This record gives sequence, structure tokens and C-alpha cells, in this order.
Amino acid sequence: MRALVAAALALSASAAAAQVPPLPDELKPIRTSGVGLTVSDLERSKAFYTDVLGMKVDARVPAQGKVVEYLLGMTGDTRADTLVVLRQGEVKPGATGFGRIVIVVPNGRRMAERVAAAGFAVPKIVDGTNIVSDPDGYRIELYQRPAPR
Repeated sequence: MRALVAAALALSASAAAAQVPPLPDELKPIRTSGVGLTVSDLERSKAFYTDVLGMKVDARVPAQGKVVEYLLGMTGDTRADTLVVLRQGEVKPGATGFGRIVIVVPNGRRMAERVAAAGFAVPKIVDGTNIVSDPDGYRIELYQRPAPR
């Protein structure tokens, strides 16, 4: 029965894809801009991403008045950065389990130790790549590239 359902779903997906015309160049995506996170405390999350992880505030929304969203990146340039967008709201059950944000760091162990010293969840610290959590529980992979051979 499972095989039959899987085959039907595969056929359905391929039939739907066959009905979509080729994507013209003027509609092709330019790049992945980043990830948007709903956070329970906007200022606490901004402090984590900027003060602990070293990101910069590229923009705030609105530009004047009570902020409801921060656009964060590594350079401060919204056009060049891959952004982490923080928006104030209710973090729904299961929302933090979507996967993880990957940030390339020069030293995964030292950055994980920094996160732990700041009082945030770090289940295990190892040499190289580490997984930490932000204030709402979103997982962040501190990816340390392997040394060149």
C-alpha cells in the first residue's frame, strides 16, 4: 500500500512539474537572501545575534519609530548580506524545529564557548563545527571549514 501511495505522489508531482512552463530569465531568482525568524523578544534576540555572534544590524523596520523587525548580516550591507531577519511575534510550537541556520566561523569551538559563556544552550562543545541555540531555541550551526590540505 505504501509503495502505491508513494508512486501516486511521485506521478502527481511529476505531472504538476510537467505542466509548468520553463522559467524565463527575467523571472529567475537572483539569490537566496536569508532566513526570517519570529522571535518572542526582539531586543533579546538582536542582542544575541549582534553581541554574541557578531552580526550587524543592516536595517530596522520601520526606519523610525517602534521597531518590529531587524535585518541582520555580517557586513551591514543589505544588498550583499545573507540576512537573518528577526520579527517580533509569537513563536508557535514546533517553529524552532525547522532545521538550522548555518554560520561560517573561523573557530567553531571558541565561538561555541562564547555562546555558552553568554548563558545560551550549547549541548556539547567539540573542536570544529558546533550546534548552539538562540534565545527562542532556533538551532545555529557554527560551521568551521576543514583546514586546507
